[in-house]
Amino acid sequence: MTDRIVVIGHSAVTCMGRDIDETWNGIVAGRSGLARHASLDPERFLQDIAGVVPDLGAEYDDDLAQVSKLDARSIHLAMIAAVQAYRDASLDRHASSIDRDRFAVVVGSALGGIDLFEAERERSAKRKSLATSPYLIPGLIINQPGGQIAQRLDLHGPSLAPANACASGGHAIVVGAMMIQADMADFALCGASESCLTPMIVNGFATMKALLGRKPNDRSYTNPAEASRPFSFDRAGFVLSEGAATLVLTKSSVAERLEIPVQAVLEGWSLNTDGYHMATPHADSIARCLRNALRHSRAEPESVDYYNAHGTSTIVNDQTETKVLKEVFGTHASRLAVSSIKGAIGHALGAASAIEASVCVRAIRDQILPPTINHVPDPELDLDFVPNKARSARIDRVMSASFGFGGVNNALILRRSTHD
Repeated sequence: MTDRIVVIGHSAVTCMGRDIDETWNGIVAGRSGLARHASLDPERFLQDIAGVVPDLGAEYDDDLAQVSKLDARSIHLAMIAAVQAYRDASLDRHASSIDRDRFAVVVGSALGGIDLFEAERERSAKRKSLATSPYLIPGLIINQPGGQIAQRLDLHGPSLAPANACASGGHAIVVGAMMIQADMADFALCGASESCLTPMIVNGFATMKALLGRKPNDRSYTNPAEASRPFSFDRAGFVLSEGAATLVLTKSSVAERLEIPVQAVLEGWSLNTDGYHMATPHADSIARCLRNALRHSRAEPESVDYYNAHGTSTIVNDQTETKVLKEVFGTHASRLAVSSIKGAIGHALGAASAIEASVCVRAIRDQILPPTINHVPDPELDLDFVPNKARSARIDRVMSASFGFGGVNNALILRRSTHD
């Protein structure tokens, strides 16, 4: 039997909940984790609707003790997600069976500790001093979450921190899988984290017209839960959120030897670059990325049961992605279930694709299609977007795709482990 790359653990920390169970249950129930937040003061922020992770609570104090002085929230979220996935894979019970020099850590982010940077800059201005916290640089750099996770879990294999904008989490998963295939590691803990609800970042996205604006005639004005509405007729920009997620990968032979249940098979993947524009997606490059993932997994388009969309709720992305799906999947596109969970949890930038991959593992496990909430049909976007309500379905193979500023694209193909 061919040795496959398999998922043995997964996690997610989102505005819907502090773990994958809360996140998944909220998404399937059709709830939204988006709300107005007093911390996003309209005097300083151009938008006060966002997705904020609930208070982490005292039960996480032990896991966060090591990073308490590194006051970058993305590091804290990454740590919790990593420990949850590690335990979900039962690796805490297999300590004596793991070669820790062959355990890779690949955790990315789009903007890293930018929240710490902005807070420290404000503190320095108030102090009228050039001095900064000695923890500024360690908390700012993007590879610090991976380093702290490796220290916490005593892991000493190769480590990388992909910084590929909104595709960072998907790139991390691919890099981890490639490390295992290249025999550089037996396990890979892969994912991403993001927390950048700061004035400069929120207002930067707002002024480039990517973020949902503050408009009294918009339905989000009276109901913030309806702010993010991918593929909808009245979509008007994404809603920024924070979060983190992690997958634990290994070979099927290793999982079998350790008697660790396989949650899904990472059957194929693809990475490419548009070489086109700093922010606008390029349909031809994205189509090639999706086709390459199918080719890598040796799967026919008709065999994909569910496509987890990038689905940002912007005019351009949702038009482009719909066009690409029709081109890549042909006549099967009309039968393909497509949804974006960003309607429920907003856009967590670098962490988004890792969260979506984790949700895909749950969709396969539970045989449930997560919905695209807040959806009002757009005649130009005429696919099955699983509108507003989750539904049961046979799900053997899923594709999850992500695209980022700078023209970076990735696609993952996951399948049910019992599928022949």
